[in-house]
Amino acid sequence: MPRRIRQIDIYLPLNYNDGTPIPNEEFQALEIQFLSRFGGVTSTHRDFPLQGLWQSGGITFRDKVVILGILDFTRHTEFETLRYLQLLKGRLKRKFDQREILITLQELTAI
Repeated sequence: MPRRIRQIDIYLPLNYNDGTPIPNEEFQALEIQFLSRFGGVTSTHRDFPLQGLWQSGGITFRDKVVILGILDFTRHTEFETLRYLQLLKGRLKRKFDQREILITLQELTAI
């Protein structure tokens, strides 16, 4: 039976701003957290990262990023999910020492 689900994508850098690699344990801890909350998580392979370019204040930044993807089949309300993601974004910005962390949310139909 088709049902509505949410797809959450979290774009994370592989390096801190000083170029130091972020330890794999940081990503693994997030995967465990998302597994516990949503029941699953998928990530792009960190050995073959995506490359992102973005601008802020006239400066162009180049990042190697991974995407943690979550299909939210839970019964959390939209408000609960958005609140969780807003708090998560703040924690991730501090943890990874970033100006910005991109998190996207889409409504989908699962068959």
